[in-house]
Order: sequence, then structure tokens, then C-alpha cells
Amino acid sequence: MIRINTNSEQSSIRRSSSATVIDSKDVITQNELTIQKLLLELQDDLKKTKNQYNTSRDIWVTIQQQQKSSTSSNENTISQSSKHNLTQALTNVHNEMDMYRTALEKIAQVRQLQIEISQASKNHNDTNRNHTTRRGLADFLSHMAYSLKIWYGNEQNNSNSRNVPPPLCGAIPAASNHVCHVGDHIAGFVESDDGDENWILAEISKVYPTKTKYDIVDIDAEPGKGRYYNISKRHIIPLPQWRACPLTCSQALFLPQTIVLALYPQTSCFYKGVVESTPRVGNDCYSIIFEDSSYNSGYSPEFDVPQMFVVAHKDVKK
Repeated sequence: MIRINTNSEQSSIRRSSSATVIDSKDVITQNELTIQKLLLELQDDLKKTKNQYNTSRDIWVTIQQQQKSSTSSNENTISQSSKHNLTQALTNVHNEMDMYRTALEKIAQVRQLQIEISQASKNHNDTNRNHTTRRGLADFLSHMAYSLKIWYGNEQNNSNSRNVPPPLCGAIPAASNHVCHVGDHIAGFVESDDGDENWILAEISKVYPTKTKYDIVDIDAEPGKGRYYNISKRHIIPLPQWRACPLTCSQALFLPQTIVLALYPQTSCFYKGVVESTPRVGNDCYSIIFEDSSYNSGYSPEFDVPQMFVVAHKDVKK
């Protein structure tokens, strides 16, 4: 009787594992096809955008030429023509901006699909190995950070003249009433079995009804033996959901010399550090100097850390 149950359970586990592998492969295949389709559409979009830009440029040149050739005798006629051309030029500029937004939305879709592929690949690999390698984890985190969508400003196409970036955009913290959801990545303050306290990179696995307690799982936990923690909201820092574009949204970046918590390279832990320099373009990283007693100076060399893994420093007292 016991043997039958054991075999049944093992068979069930094998079926579950097999189903997971098949599901992962399906996700990867489907997403890769969708990415190819989006990239082809982007090529066409860029051609249309270039044509629209050339049309707008030609009209602006015409307006400038009309202004230069304007005389008192034909001023009325040219003025009417200029108004018409100006209206057309503004319409073309708005059309061009819409094309750019459409292209950016497709780029964001591609990035999201890449994240899903990366996650599915990790799940697939986890069924065939005992633990995530340092290199595998580093590659996964790097891809996750790169795939994070960029906030360029005025994303909702509204009339907000101040163009205020939303919570969780770059250095902008979460709103006071923010509630994490299952699957969200966070920095969580936990105590290990040996008594060490650290901020670790983790994922929300359960949200309690009170919305003030969460179960989290260590992102670097061994597959099938995940290290779970139950912690309160004040021991959680939600990670950014957008990268801030330094050219259009620099107010959402940490300033140099700001004390932060940042993910130490080749680890899954956040440590106290100082911003040495900020990103200059969307794909750039912060340059961070960490407090590190293993160096004679007490500080590490500069390390590049993506925006996704740099958050405001927070002291936690028991």
C-alpha cells in the first residue's frame, strides 16, 4: 500500500515536472514568435516615422522661405499660406509623436516578452539542475534590469505640464498606501538562521488580507527548497517598476553622494552605498561605492548597478 502511494506520488511529480517543462517551452516559443512579429512591425513603423519627419521638415522649410520672401505687397497672401502650412506642420508633428509612442509601446512589449522568456528559461533550467549558478543568477538579474520599461515622461499623453514621474519610477518611492502583489520583486529585510540580518532580493509569494504582512521567497533560493520568510510591510522596499530616462526625467534619479541601498554585484543582497555618478542615458547604470570592510579604505571600488536595484536607504530597528 505504501509503495503504491509512493509510486503514485512520484508519478504525479514527474507529470507535474513534465508539464512545467512543456509549458515553459510553449511560452518561450510563442513569445519568440511574437517578438519577431513586433520587430518586423517596428521596422515598418520606423520607416513611416522617417517619412513623417521628412514631410514635417519640408513644411517647416517652406514656412521659413515664405517668411524670408515676404513683402508688403504679398504679405496677406503669404500670411494665409503660412498659417495653413503651420497648421499642417503642427498636425504632422503630433502624428510623428503618436508614431514614436506606438513604437515605444511595442519596444516595451518586446522587453516584457523577453522577461517572460527569461523567467520561463529559468524555470525550465531549474527542473534540470540542483541550484542556480552565480553566473546564471547574474545573467537573469541583468536581463531583468535591462528589460524594465523606461519612463520618458507624459506617458499618459495628458495635460500634466509638470510631467511628474509616478511612484516607483527610478528613485521615486512607493506611495504610502502601496500594496505589493504576488510576483512583485522587492528588497526584504530578513534574519538568517545564523542571526545575520540582510536586505535580500526577493519575490512576493503571498499577500495577507491585512495588506501589512507578506510571505516572500529568496530569489537565490534553491529550486524546490525555497527559503520563505514572513515579514511586515515596514521590512519591504518595492523595487522600481520603471527606469527613469535621464534625458527627460532626471528628477527621478538619485543625486550623486546620495546614500542608497544597492544590489552588490554577483550577490542577491542589498548593501549600503553611495551614488558616485548617475545614468546618462536610459540603459546606463548608477556607479555605486559600497561600504565594505574587506577593503583597506572601508569602501569598495565603483560598481555599476542598474536602476532597478538601487533604492533609498532605510534603517530598520527592531
